[in-house]
Amino acid sequence: MATGIRDKVAIIGMGCTRFGERWDAGADDLMLEAFNEAVADAGIDTKQIEAAWLGVCLEENNVGKTAGPLSQALRLPRIAATRVENACATGTEALRGAAYAVASGAYDIVLALGVEKLKDAGYGGLPSRTRGVSNDLWLPNATAPGAFAQLASAYGAKHGIARGDLKRAMARISVKSHANATLNKKAHLRNRITEEDVLKAMLIAEPLGLFDCSGVSDGSACAILTTPEIARTLHPDRELVTIKALELAVSNGEEAGYQQKVARPTTCSTACSTSMAPSPSRPTAA
Repeated sequence: MATGIRDKVAIIGMGCTRFGERWDAGADDLMLEAFNEAVADAGIDTKQIEAAWLGVCLEENNVGKTAGPLSQALRLPRIAATRVENACATGTEALRGAAYAVASGAYDIVLALGVEKLKDAGYGGLPSRTRGVSNDLWLPNATAPGAFAQLASAYGAKHGIARGDLKRAMARISVKSHANATLNKKAHLRNRITEEDVLKAMLIAEPLGLFDCSGVSDGSACAILTTPEIARTLHPDRELVTIKALELAVSNGEEAGYQQKVARPTTCSTACSTSMAPSPSRPTAA
């Protein structure tokens, strides 16, 4: 019977780049920046890393389809390296793979790293597979704001939430996120905003306005994982940071197909037959 991974995996090192429009750095540079900080935090030699997981979603943008770019950029020894992708959960997938490997006893020390280089596409928004070096006919004409706007509208319709109430609830999320960013020197957008700023901002895709949509950034983050026993040996004076759980649930798409129930018209009767009959005051076609 499965017992889960609670407290079977410890995080001993974390690293993170500055996020933003990183014209000064390529994907390799970003990975190295996050990796060096994580290794220094973990206090280990790179030769102690036994396996690595690379998370990158839009691999066509200067990264590649395999984990090779990670191994080469970080000059890791000849170890198992795996690239994962799962849309917005890609970074979590890299961490999940690394954590399960340690929890299973397959490895002692592993690496999880995520990177995206999105600002080199030459246009605003997320890179689209219908432009540039990407493949056509993958979610044709779909955008992130457009897709999530449909979900927001469906949510409001399903639960009977007025548009104004829905907009104000979403505005509070953006205000909170911007407030948190002011405390993080590595955040991309660090300006405080108010609810009124959000509500008065231009619409991107009804009902989502400018501040309801995520910014597009370049950046990378890295975590080094091991067993609690090894973590205590490496850092006996540190407070142990362990993973309690990692859960993932992928939608089956049912929310995208939500349609409000509408009363069906009654079966056509004599009354509607009569209403569709030609008017005696109008000549009919010969």
